[in-house]
Amino acid sequence: MLGAPSTLADTLERPSAACATPAAATRAFGRRAEDVPAARRFIRDALDGHPASDDAELLTCELVTNAVQHATGAVSVTVSVMHRDGVVHVDVVDDGKTALPHGREATGQDEGGRGFQLVNEIAHRWGFLRERTGTCVWFEIAPEGS
Repeated sequence: MLGAPSTLADTLERPSAACATPAAATRAFGRRAEDVPAARRFIRDALDGHPASDDAELLTCELVTNAVQHATGAVSVTVSVMHRDGVVHVDVVDDGKTALPHGREATGQDEGGRGFQLVNEIAHRWGFLRERTGTCVWFEIAPEGS
């Protein structure tokens, strides 16, 4: 798959403690499908007209949906967003204790399986950090030309 780099080195560059990104805004959501639109609105409100807002909303929606569907044992999903020098950084953290995030190849008829494909195509960088307390999947959207 072409797109943003996602390497082990990228995942290790993130600080410990559920990514620990200095957040401009953070909100916890239940691990329920009905909370996915609320997470999307949270990003829209937090970025308030930022040029990368639409892409950040879409990718956050995909990652929160993945956590809702696949984070075995998780009760909550926490979304943190910040932007600095035009770069938007989003962390999606779940408190699940099993499984690692992974993509899969979706075919034309599949109803799912495109979340990480979208993240890989749209994000400038992304990765994940797995700890005993849960998993953080993060992405960054850089300004055009970066």
